[in-house]
Amino acid sequence: MESLSQLFYLHGIGYEYTKYTGEQILFGQDTRCAALRACGVDPADSSQIAHLNIALDAAKWLQLVPSCSIVDAEQPSLKIRIDQRLQDQTCLIEFESINVPTIEIGFNELPCTGDYGFNDITYLEFEIALPKLPIGYHDVSVQVASQQANTELWVTPEQSFQISDAKRTGLSIQLYSLKNNAGLGVGDFADLLDLVTQAAKLKLDYILLNPLHLLFADEPERASPYSPNNRALLNPLYISIGLCEDSQSNTALISYINEHKPPESASQYIDYAQVSEFKYTLYNFLFQQFITSATDERLAQFQHFCAQHQTTLATLKNENYEFACYLQWQAHLQLNQCQQSARKNGMSIGLINDLAVGCASDGTEHMTQQHLFTESAYVGAPPDPWAEQGQNWGLPALNPIKMGDNKFAFYRALIRANMEDVGGLRIDHVMAIRRLWWCFENQGQQDGCYVYYPFEHLLSILTIESHLNECIVIGEDLGVVPPEVKTALADKAIFSNSLFYFEKDQHSEFLPAQAFSRHCLLMIANHDVPPFFGWWQAQDLCLKRDYKLIGDEQYSTSCMQRDIEKQRMLRFLEQSGHIGYSVDSSAKEVYSALTISLAHSPAQLFAIQLDDLDEQILPVNIPGTDKEYPNWRRVLNHSSADILTQHAALLNEINLIRTC
Repeated sequence: MESLSQLFYLHGIGYEYTKYTGEQILFGQDTRCAALRACGVDPADSSQIAHLNIALDAAKWLQLVPSCSIVDAEQPSLKIRIDQRLQDQTCLIEFESINVPTIEIGFNELPCTGDYGFNDITYLEFEIALPKLPIGYHDVSVQVASQQANTELWVTPEQSFQISDAKRTGLSIQLYSLKNNAGLGVGDFADLLDLVTQAAKLKLDYILLNPLHLLFADEPERASPYSPNNRALLNPLYISIGLCEDSQSNTALISYINEHKPPESASQYIDYAQVSEFKYTLYNFLFQQFITSATDERLAQFQHFCAQHQTTLATLKNENYEFACYLQWQAHLQLNQCQQSARKNGMSIGLINDLAVGCASDGTEHMTQQHLFTESAYVGAPPDPWAEQGQNWGLPALNPIKMGDNKFAFYRALIRANMEDVGGLRIDHVMAIRRLWWCFENQGQQDGCYVYYPFEHLLSILTIESHLNECIVIGEDLGVVPPEVKTALADKAIFSNSLFYFEKDQHSEFLPAQAFSRHCLLMIANHDVPPFFGWWQAQDLCLKRDYKLIGDEQYSTSCMQRDIEKQRMLRFLEQSGHIGYSVDSSAKEVYSALTISLAHSPAQLFAIQLDDLDEQILPVNIPGTDKEYPNWRRVLNHSSADILTQHAALLNEINLIRTC
């Protein structure tokens, strides 16, 4: 039993957690064993347990250095572990990937920072000071007597990449929902490029995007960006035909467009099947033009892209691999064009990407790297007031032990891919770098528990990559977040994410604007809650009733609760100096007062949802639904140019407040 308890700890299997009610919940032995089985471990196999305990604990002391060594960039040092019988020896450290002089020093000159006993041998840990090193990953070899080992130094800065300490205002958007100027039925990078130009003129500093991850071209109606095919690859549907160089003088392309009716773009909801079929036909014309007419320079650029992105492109599964790679190249070129335009036009951040917490079980990310995932556990959420049985999101859970394979190559490539071509990265459910709620079957019943991940290593990767890519990091930390995660994120200067709807005091009153943290991204609403106009008018409740998601009795109760919430919002406005509003005031009047009130907050980042400026009442997503409501399909009512022109005065007033 003691050996099994040790393995629970070493494998990250949680012991307890605090429920939303404040109740302390202990995970049962059967539950924890089921979590181990999901990792391919037999809790009844004592020899396997003993072997794993040694591999995950004692074995770390039997090697000079681990495969990865986290090094503080400000006070760099390397820890080396040796058999105490070698402490009269010298240590030789050679830097293989950077030009730094070799270090040779005797252990008798070094401080001992730890010890461990195993098989009647004592192992000692010594700390060797290193010279200043550039941020990043650097290979070194270590030799003590006849022992030799290699480690990769992860030179980690004190904080993640930062911009100047000023208040920034930006937009949050769902890219697909933009009115497509080309009339092809879905917002694309050309529409984003136009929006960037318009937003920059209004002195906005960033545009927060939905996840741009690869979805399922052969199943286009699987539209959720938060249940993607592959998070390290881009969704080709965002490629603009007009921005692609291969559309120029492309007679086959032009003829096809002239002879065929494009997808219906006036609809309220995107018809992904129709849009995908039409656009992929056009993509084939682009690719054929490239194959037959590309210059040597462009062919070399494509080959360079494929070589540079070899790791992520290897996860593509497509009958025409070269065509799929070509689409990834074009998507990256256009995303980069949008980011470069944003910076050129004065945006201090530019685009902020969004990284989903997981991938679909039948997607290429999972299928090509299954050895990194559990066999039968899925990511979800523990019981809460909205889901007393908990939530199973159906996303395969990564095995925390396997994540360290190949020096955490999977996570490094994932973060790097999502920081490329942007100025910021929002990480959905950032608690995942510390712990995730696993859902699995246990004796025929659904069960679950928290499992802990290699937090220090994942946080180090985030911090290093943010500097290498000059990309700020935002951690979506809504919900229950362990205190150690909040502290660590704050220490690394990773922005938190506050949603106004959820920020209340112990009396359920909305927090005053001045109560928000300086280092946070403040939003009124996001993709998981109703747009403000829908919320104020209770249209979201009508929608749920119409779609039979709630009954008449629950609808009535929810309407009464909404009236209470509106009164609380009016009190917030009154305390902010905006008086004279009532529950009968128009949504537009209340929204303007609310945004102006929140503009006074200390929050360094304030995001205004384009949906709200468009006065949307329909949500893009209703959590807990799949096919009941057309999630991830609703388009904006107006063009982005018209929306920003109509609200230029409000945005200018917000900017004036935040620059004072």
